[in-house]
Amino acid sequence: MAVKLSDEVKITILIQNEEVHAVFPGYGDKEMQEAIKKLLSSRFTAGRGGRAQDKSMDARIRFFNTMCLRVENVELPDGTPLLSTVENWRAEVPVNWKVSFALPFEEQNTLTEEEEGN
Repeated sequence: MAVKLSDEVKITILIQNEEVHAVFPGYGDKEMQEAIKKLLSSRFTAGRGGRAQDKSMDARIRFFNTMCLRVENVELPDGTPLLSTVENWRAEVPVNWKVSFALPFEEQNTLTEEEEGN
């Protein structure tokens, strides 16, 4: 079965035997393409003596905080659904979830060589 490009990409992770979803703009969205490029290119930087410094955790969190449109199947401690209409909703999402939601965008290079600048 072919992958259908759509206006949104839904990433699913399993937390406490429940599916939690994060929704991002589709791959055709120019801002999303730029965000993926930035994610991929900002994971490592040159440190002292030319050694690579791992900045991947920060890059993944920044990607989630910038590009995630909403999360689904998440409730706040009081039982209120965590909706994108909740003020500062991204701050309520645990950091390890943010990292997990960003990983598929690294694992599957969805950009063409031309889009990557090669």
